[in-house]
Amino acid sequence: MEKFSVKKPFTVLVAVIMVIMLGLVSVQNMQTNLLPNVNTPYLMVVTVYPGASPERVENEVSDVMESALGTISGVKNVTATSAENYSLLLMEFEDDTDMNSAVVKVSNKVDQTTSSLPSTCMTPSIIEYTLNMNAFMTVAVSREGSDSYELADFVNDTMVPYIERQGGVSNISANGLVTRMVQVQLDQEKIDAINEKLLEVIDVQLADAKAQLDAAEAQIEAGRKEYETQLANYDKLVSDTINSQYSGELQESFMLVKKQAQALLESVNQLIAVVNEPEIQQALIDVRDGLQRVVDKFNETGMQDIDSLIEIVAELRDITDKLTTALQDLQQRLNAQGDTAGTTAGELVDDLQVQQSLSNIYNTLESTIKAMDDVPGLMDQFTQIVGTYSQQQLQAYIKFTEAREMLNNYEQQLADAKQQYEDAKQKAMENSDVAKMLDINTLAQLIYAQNFSMPAGYVKDSSNKSWLLKVGEEYDSIEDISGALLLHVDGFGDVRLSDVADVQIIDNAEDSFTRLNGERSVVLKIFKSNSSSAGEVSGNCKAAFKELEQKYDGLHVVVLSNQGNYISIIVSSILSSMLIGAALAIIVLAIFLKDIKPTLVVGISIPLSVLFAVVLMYFTGLDMNIMTLAGLSLGIGMLVDNSIVVLENIYRFAADGHDRMSACVEGTAEVTSSVLASTLTTLAVFVPLGLVDGIAGMMFRDFCLTIASLIFASLVIALTLVPLLCYFLLDEEKIRRQQLAKANKTPGPLAARASAAMAKLNALYMRLLTYFTYHLKAGMLVSVGLVVVFSLTLFSTKTVLIPDMDQGQVSISISMPIGSQADETAAIADQVSAVIAGQCPELEDMYYIAQDESATMMVNLVGKSERQRSSADVANDLRTALQDIAGCEITVDASSTMGMMSGSDINVEIRGNDYDTLGMIADDLTERISQLPDATEVQSSLSEQVPQVKVQMNREAAAQYGLTAASVGAAVRAELTGTTATTVTIDNKELDVVVRGDGASSASLDALRSMPVASSYGGYVPLSSVADVRIEMAPQSITRDNQSRQVTVTGDTRSGNTTAITAEINAILDGYAMPEGYTAEITGSYSQMMESFSDLLLALLVALGLVYFILASQFESFLMPVIIMMILPVAFAGALFALPLTGRDMSMISLVAIIMLAGTVVNSSIILVDYIKQRRERGESREEAILHACPLRIRPVMMTTLTTILAMVPMALGIGDTNEMMSDMGVVMISGMVISTIITLLFTPVYYSVIDQLSHIFRRRKPPAERPTPATSAAE
Repeated sequence: MEKFSVKKPFTVLVAVIMVIMLGLVSVQNMQTNLLPNVNTPYLMVVTVYPGASPERVENEVSDVMESALGTISGVKNVTATSAENYSLLLMEFEDDTDMNSAVVKVSNKVDQTTSSLPSTCMTPSIIEYTLNMNAFMTVAVSREGSDSYELADFVNDTMVPYIERQGGVSNISANGLVTRMVQVQLDQEKIDAINEKLLEVIDVQLADAKAQLDAAEAQIEAGRKEYETQLANYDKLVSDTINSQYSGELQESFMLVKKQAQALLESVNQLIAVVNEPEIQQALIDVRDGLQRVVDKFNETGMQDIDSLIEIVAELRDITDKLTTALQDLQQRLNAQGDTAGTTAGELVDDLQVQQSLSNIYNTLESTIKAMDDVPGLMDQFTQIVGTYSQQQLQAYIKFTEAREMLNNYEQQLADAKQQYEDAKQKAMENSDVAKMLDINTLAQLIYAQNFSMPAGYVKDSSNKSWLLKVGEEYDSIEDISGALLLHVDGFGDVRLSDVADVQIIDNAEDSFTRLNGERSVVLKIFKSNSSSAGEVSGNCKAAFKELEQKYDGLHVVVLSNQGNYISIIVSSILSSMLIGAALAIIVLAIFLKDIKPTLVVGISIPLSVLFAVVLMYFTGLDMNIMTLAGLSLGIGMLVDNSIVVLENIYRFAADGHDRMSACVEGTAEVTSSVLASTLTTLAVFVPLGLVDGIAGMMFRDFCLTIASLIFASLVIALTLVPLLCYFLLDEEKIRRQQLAKANKTPGPLAARASAAMAKLNALYMRLLTYFTYHLKAGMLVSVGLVVVFSLTLFSTKTVLIPDMDQGQVSISISMPIGSQADETAAIADQVSAVIAGQCPELEDMYYIAQDESATMMVNLVGKSERQRSSADVANDLRTALQDIAGCEITVDASSTMGMMSGSDINVEIRGNDYDTLGMIADDLTERISQLPDATEVQSSLSEQVPQVKVQMNREAAAQYGLTAASVGAAVRAELTGTTATTVTIDNKELDVVVRGDGASSASLDALRSMPVASSYGGYVPLSSVADVRIEMAPQSITRDNQSRQVTVTGDTRSGNTTAITAEINAILDGYAMPEGYTAEITGSYSQMMESFSDLLLALLVALGLVYFILASQFESFLMPVIIMMILPVAFAGALFALPLTGRDMSMISLVAIIMLAGTVVNSSIILVDYIKQRRERGESREEAILHACPLRIRPVMMTTLTTILAMVPMALGIGDTNEMMSDMGVVMISGMVISTIITLLFTPVYYSVIDQLSHIFRRRKPPAERPTPATSAAE
């Protein structure tokens, strides 16, 4: 390759130009984001169940969904949270799951499961959990001269639509908007006034009807008295006559008919007992009942007059006719049965009994009919007797009879009229309550129906011109809504909306409070789409803000947080670190090489390698984020190593007398194998690191790919461009002259002192090297001692998952007592704001959003360079300062971008079945853990059980009124919270029309029980008639993990020492008597840390294995890699030794640095061992080769080490506002590089000698193979 580059310079130059062009284009087109685009293996399934309590949601929704979704392949864990009105399932998948495929599977399973959910559940929603769920930008908006309404209208109508049109913005949520609505609130006083008027109308109408009834009743009563008087006089005359002439015959006939009726009754009873036919038996029963009535009349009247006898006989004749019909039907049945074969003996007996009963009843019936037939004869005799009276008397008798019938009819009509009056009175009283006729739902429907307008086609006029026909009319003013006709009442008139309700425009200004530095404002949270670049979206939004501020007077937009701005800071910070590192590396080269030309060669290779790496990053789908930029920054020092080794060897060849071509080609060829080996070993450590799962994989996959691209680019540049540039720039004669001049030159005083110092250091180095080369045991003991000393310091190092990043923000959460109003919350928030303003000089601005029962505050601090305290220090001090504010719970936390990727420092999950038992365990553990000195903000996820009014449906009672739980729930919700009837446009603003009750039902529990609920069958029923209304204590949410109920105790630490606090919590759990069936497990940050550390340790082992096999193949020996890698224990221990010295923690970043050291610190050993091996191949002894090779390799080793170290100095020092997270990596890398360089130069020769000596001992002890004698050979 090196020969090709020198002989084909134009090809290389064209390739360089293409790299530059592609690199610049890639830089322009690469997206910029804060964090890598990680595949978060989480899905959320949200199911809304209106009106359901957490227990019902758990049993009827969460349990069903959890059982179904838990069977999907790839699901690792399912956590279900059941709260009032909704269920949320968080599904965690395996890290390598294709989330697009997972969404499809979950969607299909949800569709299959929906039919098993309650009918009132809404369709479940599937949400993919991503880091972009959090707003990437938050801004506060205010406008001078505008009231809250105008500001809200401006933000809604102008600002939000304009920003949403900017590229990459997905949606915007607003807090603090004052929205207006038309409120229609029933007014009980107005309703009572209408009811009074209705009652007056009803009273008048009822009074008229009552007067008419009273008059009619008086007339009938008077007629009845007159009739009775006249009839008494007439009856006395007739009765005396008849009784004297006909009393004996009448009494005899009366007794005969009575006797026959009684006998017939007994015969019918006998027949009923033996008849089995249901229909005939029922007919006989009806006849029996009629006969019994006749007999009763005979017994009651003691009849003495012919008219009564005739009346009863007529009734008896009707009964005997019915009896005859029934007997005929029975006889036909008996005849039909007689023709049927196979009759049993029992059936014959039954038939015989029936026949006998029939015979008896026929005889009795005949006698009865004969007795009744004698009555007309008696009547004729009676007529003859009364015929002697005058025609006038007979007509009078007929008139009496007619008058009696008329009086009976009038009395019946009067009774019917009275009943109708009472019914009408009751109905009128019920309808006199307008509130029952116009409940909230009915009122909303009426308003909606009248706010209607639609095109109904076209009509043509006389000129054949078409006109659009529009039917209906929409409301356009409060007056229109107030005048809406609701109903018409006879006698009263029209009832309009204003007659029963107050109609007015209201706002939600008192529902929430949003303040920026004490002034009311609107806070906008801007979300970007997943595929958009945060930097680009940020730029678009800021440009839009600037345009709006220029266009609209008095508009002020304050950016409270901006990931894009943070990214810009990161980019500029890391770029400055890269430039500083590159500059320091070039200065080191200039000092060592003492020539501008070779320094220029390496200086050119740095930007070209970076551009080449950017091209590779672009085409592999990477974007610019904190991890890729950190990889570029860290790789600056590493990428010059190959160029330095090649360049230094070319110049050494030139100084030894080689011509320019041979120096470039042969010098490069001599170190190609070692450069390739060192590059491969460096790349080898990033392969397993890039394949790690979990947080470590998500965080460092882009980081590893970036450094791998950079190292590969540096290898190509070192083996192609560096030889070519040296060929153009190298002057071998000048180099030889400089060498001679240097040897003969008398140095100046300063140079002489520097040379003397270097000579002393070199002499010291040679003495130590010589001593350890000939005293191998001493060298090994010193090496082991260093490992022990360095390792001892690790016991004082605490471990964390990820170092804190100071974003300059402090978040504060305020929890108020249940039932607190927004204004009460705002008052507490104002107190907190006052404390912050007095205790925090680093304050730049702050805002809060206060609502019922809670408030959130965000405190933005000035830049790190302008303050002495970190955001964590500010949070700790504020936590102490705010603890004296009473009446609320305040949580203070330093915001961190990385916080979303790790759990709390304290996280204990308690699982079991009974929620009360879980609550007791959680409360007990919370109390014990909060007593630990380092614990703070310890709390339980078990929501404090709060009193709730529960409406328990009586389904049987509700069904009688045609009601269901859903309809009752909707009625209660409409009464207490109102319902949106329609929308209206007033003054070009679209407003919701909300219908609400007068609040009477919410005044007390008894009032709620008395709330009328409209029945499906008409009318109203009190709520207490269909449901049990009571107060009970209930949790606000229920959490289950893999179908087991779970409560989590969470908290933070003051020191951040997760390991120490976890050990203390483990001690508490070990001594805790957990009930049977209940478990407690430590999770959260510590669990993730242990998992990540395990993954990284496995990656380290794999990396060491890859490095070993690469070296084995390079040196074609299994012992040579052991020699080179023996420096790793000392290098690792020395690298971690720097953590406690600099007050840093062991973290995932530190372990990644250790893994990287495994591939970088061996590079110097490779160069050194490879050269010792070459000199031994030239015939030198082991000791001679060591003592000759090491001094000659000091310069390239020191050059590569110093350039790498100096390039990482800005990162290690945390220069800039955003390098604190990666500074741990810089410290560990620098410490490891320094220690490993010293170990390489002093102890790698010792390791080489020990391994070489052991190999010779092993070969001497191995028995030699037997050689055949010549005779044996000849014989064969």
